Amino acid sequence: MDKWTTLEPVRLYASAATTGLRSRNTHKPDLSTYIGRLPKDVHLLIITYLPVYQIPPYSCGNHALSRLTRDEKVWEAKWNALGVDEHGLLDVLDELEATARGKTAQARAAAPPTLPVDADDEFGDFALVAVAPPQAEEMGDFVGSFHGISVSPRTLPTQATFRSKYIRAHNLLKPLLASLDSPPHLVLSNIFPPPEPPLRRQSQTLHLLLLYLSVDVQPLRNWPALRSSLRSATDRFEATLLAAFESADENKDEHAMKEAAWSSWEVWDRGQSDEWEIGHVWAEKREVFYESGKWDPLKNFTCVTHWSC
Repeated sequence: MDKWTTLEPVRLYASAATTGLRSRNTHKPDLSTYIGRLPKDVHLLIITYLPVYQIPPYSCGNHALSRLTRDEKVWEAKWNALGVDEHGLLDVLDELEATARGKTAQARAAAPPTLPVDADDEFGDFALVAVAPPQAEEMGDFVGSFHGISVSPRTLPTQATFRSKYIRAHNLLKPLLASLDSPPHLVLSNIFPPPEPPLRRQSQTLHLLLLYLSVDVQPLRNWPALRSSLRSATDRFEATLLAAFESADENKDEHAMKEAAWSSWEVWDRGQSDEWEIGHVWAEKREVFYESGKWDPLKNFTCVTHWSC
């Protein structure tokens, strides 16, 4: 026992530990489904909840994000937030487009005449040149988002996508927002210049603008101030509708009463007021529709023959 032998240190469970570490290291995520450190699905979810005016800066991160901002899921959510299909407001967009075309035709007609240019001219043929696109200051803080995209349906694909439908609505509604910077008593007259459309069409246009300037869309950075101005103009419009309803009631014009009430219902903000004012007045005027001399209330009852009668 006068000699000692050095023993080689042995790691307990070495094989099992090594095998476990190797199994963990071999499991790597599929980087093709990632953009940066986040999966594409997470980026897509973030973009879906972004305000519209923040989508262009988000797309400037890289080419992959730029492609992702064109995904139909994003624009389906924005299009549904406009409520065009839900509330039947597609006709409003069609009329706005027709008005825009009329103004474009008038601008072209008022433009100074141009000289014909030969086909081989180095500057090309100017006879078919289109109207110049809006300047940067006209587009506000949404520069570069839909720049150069026309509202004409000829530019839309055969089957319109949600993105193309939203772009069309955005380009048609945004010019109306300039009227919201006017004095409060001039906002409505600037949105609806003479000849004024019917009350119901005005109410549908205001309804669409309220949905456009909503928290679910947020098309511009200053949308809260614009919505506040629009809400004030809508309150003035509702006061006009109430006066029209009272006037129609005095004249016993049930059709005009219905139009005023329907228009008021279109723009009534259920979040700010629990009571629909014209609906309350309508209920008080119900004797117009239930005159005792005109209707026989006994006809609402039917006699049922019973063996005990």
